[in-house]
Amino acid sequence: MTAVVERRAASRRQFLADIALFAGGGTLLAAATAAGPAAAKVGPGDVGYQPTPNGKQRCDGCTQWQSPNACKVVSGKISPSGWCSIYAQKH
Repeated sequence: MTAVVERRAASRRQFLADIALFAGGGTLLAAATAAGPAAAKVGPGDVGYQPTPNGKQRCDGCTQWQSPNACKVVSGKISPSGWCSIYAQKH
């Protein structure tokens, strides 16, 4: 039974990573929103999070940003000057 749980967790991580790579932050946000408020966040490694910006792209300029140091989609402490592959610029 443990193997089934581990396989299910790995499949979910892979699914979320594939979504991020395929369609960017908008699709991942839609998937997370559709799953409801109790949906689990993805890990920083799953979206290539780095604590430094990617050019002018920074976490605090992303639609997913939650001040002072969090993200709506990525788990853990997030640097305002960080960046990840689901970055979606605020409009």
